[in-house]
Amino acid sequence: MTVVIVDGEPVVTGGEPAAPDGIDVLRPTDRDAVARLFAACSAETVRLRFWGGRREFPRDHLDALLAGPPAEHDAVVAHRGGRDQLVGIAGFAAGPDGRPGSGELGVLVVDAWQRQGVGTAMIGLLLARARARGVEQVVANVLPGRHGLLAALGRRLEPVRASFTGDGLTGVYKLAPTV
Repeated sequence: MTVVIVDGEPVVTGGEPAAPDGIDVLRPTDRDAVARLFAACSAETVRLRFWGGRREFPRDHLDALLAGPPAEHDAVVAHRGGRDQLVGIAGFAAGPDGRPGSGELGVLVVDAWQRQGVGTAMIGLLLARARARGVEQVVANVLPGRHGLLAALGRRLEPVRASFTGDGLTGVYKLAPTV
């Protein structure tokens, strides 16, 4: 069992002893650390997250993450050691139509930290923050054959619909309010 600090609160996970030291809201001062996080990811991890080869974290996407506000683009990071040692970043952006009741989820975790609960912890924090803002639906898009994120969301949230195209898979889930 591992205790991780998530948004200032201790959370017990079943993760390996190498769990991240903390998961916190992304800050404008994290720009350089995000660049190092991206550089630490394999080309395949980058391709699967951004649907293509990139040499650096997309500048416009990072600018939106850093600018917030959370209702438009919320983001959290997982770190090991100091804040300059990021092992993951996850974002929740308002839906493409700008409706405050829906949003799209994206996650990037350094290869060595994948499948250790980092993404799950970041998603949990983002969903709690979205729920507190009144978000009712979560959308996630993945490449064909990469249904892990959709399956993980399906275990936590009520599936609304799924669609499959040659470009990828899209899952829409209901984010029930906290009782």
